[in-house]
Amino acid sequence: MIDLMIAFDKIDENKPLTLSFDADQKICQTLAERFGWLHIYHIKGEVTLSRLAGQACYMKGKAIADITQACVVTEAPVRQQLDIRINERFAIMDTPKEEELIDPMSVQTEPMFNRMVPVGETIAQLLALEAPEWPRANDLAPVEVKDDSFDRSGPFGKLAELKKTR
Repeated sequence: MIDLMIAFDKIDENKPLTLSFDADQKICQTLAERFGWLHIYHIKGEVTLSRLAGQACYMKGKAIADITQACVVTEAPVRQQLDIRINERFAIMDTPKEEELIDPMSVQTEPMFNRMVPVGETIAQLLALEAPEWPRANDLAPVEVKDDSFDRSGPFGKLAELKKTR
């Protein structure tokens, strides 16, 4: 699945191309190692590729993943279900000069090199973006930090002194 690439020329101008995917255990293990997670149980979903005007296409769909990360406080396993919406645009850019033609203020467009749509890698990247950045076990009490050791002669110490005088 990670290496799933679709040739732009296989996407018919009049009929979108729909693909279903279900990552096998080897791919799940490879992605878990890549992202530093404890485990990925499954990644599955469906995407539809449609041609846009010119040399561009649109990928829309949904992916569902079941992952386990380590809690940032206790390192205990934290299992989560991810529901990923896929809305990506790609344009053919075979030279670095072509990348300059994309207006950075317009809709986000990803490069498509050698006329290939990187379906698998796009899904992998979206999976990483959707996962919680700081996973935390549900049964943890809030952490209270009382630290009076900061340098009171620095800017924050001076601000604290000003606040006391008001």
